[in-house]
Amino acid sequence: MPVSLSWLLLTLATAAAAEPAATPPTSEPAPGTPSAPASTSAPASTPEPAPAPVSDADARAEQAAALYGQKKYLEAAQILEDLWATVHEPRDLFNAGLARLALGHRAHAIRYWELYLQQQGIPEDGREQAQSRSKKAQAAATGVIVRVAPSSVAELGATLTLTRVDEDKDKRPPLVFELPPRAPEFTSGGKTIYVDPGKWQLKIGAPTYAASTRDLTIKPGAPGFVLDVALASDPAFRSATFQIGPGEAVAAGATVTLQKMQLNAEPVPCPLDGHGKCAVRIEPGDWEVTVQAPGYQRHVEKVTLGAQPTATFAVALAPSLTPAPTPPPADAATPTSPPADATPAPPPVPERVPKKTRMRLSTGLIVSGVPVFITGLALAVHGSNVYDEKKLTKVANGELLPAIRLRSAGSGLMGVAVGLWATGLTAEYDVKPWVWWTELGVGAAALLTGGVWGGVTTSRWNNNSTASLVCTNNEGVDCFTAHRLASGFFLGLGAGTIVGATTGLLVQRFHLKKRRVSFAPTFGAGQTGFLVQGRF
Repeated sequence: MPVSLSWLLLTLATAAAAEPAATPPTSEPAPGTPSAPASTSAPASTPEPAPAPVSDADARAEQAAALYGQKKYLEAAQILEDLWATVHEPRDLFNAGLARLALGHRAHAIRYWELYLQQQGIPEDGREQAQSRSKKAQAAATGVIVRVAPSSVAELGATLTLTRVDEDKDKRPPLVFELPPRAPEFTSGGKTIYVDPGKWQLKIGAPTYAASTRDLTIKPGAPGFVLDVALASDPAFRSATFQIGPGEAVAAGATVTLQKMQLNAEPVPCPLDGHGKCAVRIEPGDWEVTVQAPGYQRHVEKVTLGAQPTATFAVALAPSLTPAPTPPPADAATPTSPPADATPAPPPVPERVPKKTRMRLSTGLIVSGVPVFITGLALAVHGSNVYDEKKLTKVANGELLPAIRLRSAGSGLMGVAVGLWATGLTAEYDVKPWVWWTELGVGAAALLTGGVWGGVTTSRWNNNSTASLVCTNNEGVDCFTAHRLASGFFLGLGAGTIVGATTGLLVQRFHLKKRRVSFAPTFGAGQTGFLVQGRF
């Protein structure tokens, strides 16, 4: 069938023409199937029905039909392509292929009909026409079989973008070929794209891989060929491989999920193969890996991806302490109820503090310790310089006291920073309250140690008995200064730990206050008492 005749039939089939009231309009007319000719009039005794309202999309389709009849194929194709992008009507895509074919753009016509055949609900005669026309156009074009490597790209999917580049006046939209993860083209020999004679640019991209661009020059009548493209890994990503065991856990449906340890991070799944192995390419940094399977204990682990391009991790799941419930047999006549004395599986323990809050608290404690440490280091260095200068001039010991105090203050501030950092690392995990109380006790012990130590050394100074002090590498005033530095560090360490632990306790108490202990009376068979419920 000539192209112009096919267009006429499609126009007649898709135009908003008046039809008898007894015939309902079809949602999608079949391409290539004519409706009643426009010149056929109704009987004289039958009044002509009112025309149906014409939408903007229908008006633009009629405009494209008029342009096609005037042999303005490019303008018609552009209108139909825009209609497909906005309205997404399959017949517009089919007709855009006809307009592109009239221009000699076989690559675009073949791609449009390929997409048309993927749509749902297209009429059977439209499917046959698209297949027939596509085969004829493929025979006149050059087929390029694109094979993408490495094999790991198949797990992520790839995108092929074909662009015409040889003529500025020959404006053709780029053609995009999406290969979803594990598409058959990755294992069946490659993706075939059909190209017209001329110069083209093919861009191949895949997640976590650097894009590759190939220039294609197709001569008229050139035979098809194979194009192998090996994508290079993006250096900004790391490859993480996980081996999960035992095999029974994998067969039971084990899953692996990664989530970067930062605010609002999205989980990244890692699909397992039949051997319990999976690989994923992710950004470097700290990640939380969760592995779980029915009938096995949930495994959560923190992994760090650093400078190495690859990392391998092995996880062996342990059987759950509570066996998974056995489903009743399918042929059971009546469902059996569990025995009265059966103990139900304990519910999962909720988080004491939400992960988002823990990460904010941890970040706040660690970040607040940075300026404190820098300030302490500056004071300690300045005090040491002043101390050394005055020692060289052999001044009296009393004139060394300001420099000693500067060094001690700097050492104390550095101790405060270390205490904040230690509690900041603890805040990253959902710990029990006794952990915070333990750190609070450690901080109090360090504070007491620093205070007693500083008091003893100060009494030596007040009694002018520093000359008798002897340390490993020094003696006299230098030994006294070393003791003051150590006592100051312990004082700061205790203060910083107390501040961080107290903050952690207050935050935890705020989130636990809604789950306080509750009392309720209970009545049973011959028994009466109180039920104590809550977190202990």
